[in-house]
Amino acid sequence: MRSDPTTPCAWANTLVTMWGPRFPVDVRQIALEYSKRFSDPVLDIIEAPVPSFEGALAPLKKRGGWAILYNPGIRSAGRINYTLGHEWGHYLCHRQQAPAGFECGESDVLGGSRQQEREADKFASYLLMPLTDFRAQVGKQCMTLDLLKHCADRYGVSLTAAALKWLESTGLCAAVVVATNGFVLWGRRSAAAARARIFFPSGMELPQGSLAAGSGGSSPPPEGQDLPPGVWWKRPVREVAIFADHYEMTISLLIFEDYGVLPDGWEDDEVEDTVDRFALRK
Repeated sequence: MRSDPTTPCAWANTLVTMWGPRFPVDVRQIALEYSKRFSDPVLDIIEAPVPSFEGALAPLKKRGGWAILYNPGIRSAGRINYTLGHEWGHYLCHRQQAPAGFECGESDVLGGSRQQEREADKFASYLLMPLTDFRAQVGKQCMTLDLLKHCADRYGVSLTAAALKWLESTGLCAAVVVATNGFVLWGRRSAAAARARIFFPSGMELPQGSLAAGSGGSSPPPEGQDLPPGVWWKRPVREVAIFADHYEMTISLLIFEDYGVLPDGWEDDEVEDTVDRFALRK
């Protein structure tokens, strides 16, 4: 009898192979149907209006199974879908290690500082946005807001999740910086940016002259804007900015095109970047 996968990516690839090239992936259907092969299946996927978390994996002790919960206050269908994928990843990869389950905040769902959260995040990313298909959608096109929206719509995820997937897939020197009220919450880098030692620490004030530091009153250009050295970094950068009104957040996709591109054959796992997961410390 074939054994179950042992890594988040292997689990995701197994389910993608079974599901086939149909997007967006229906996490609810897969979780409820596939988990029936286990003695402790996912029995419910329900709303839970608890403000302290985006999603949770909770044991149902009397019924002998699990429930996946999500916060109905999340206004983005893409964020809900990604949250469900994250909690489904916890079920497959971690439930035997954590019988009390998991409660995940926003930073956890987008790759928190703990290893189990990063693994659940990676599972969700590879399940919802298989790397081969994602690269086929982007090709050699210049990353713009319109292309990012296309990817988010195709995979049923948030713009932030799509941007982070692009970082993983690209050989360009690039970063995603999420900020609120004028200060950086956290950042993530591509493999090339990590090699170039580009970083944007938590608590950093948004630089004057950046699109993100603007009021958001006018729509930023979808192709982004070229900014001179000294705004975001010591090198010129193209900034694609997203203003998330509901969450009082800005998301900046920063592309340092003059650094060049990593050569063909660079390994995908080089993207794993734990140095600059700048979660806001409370």
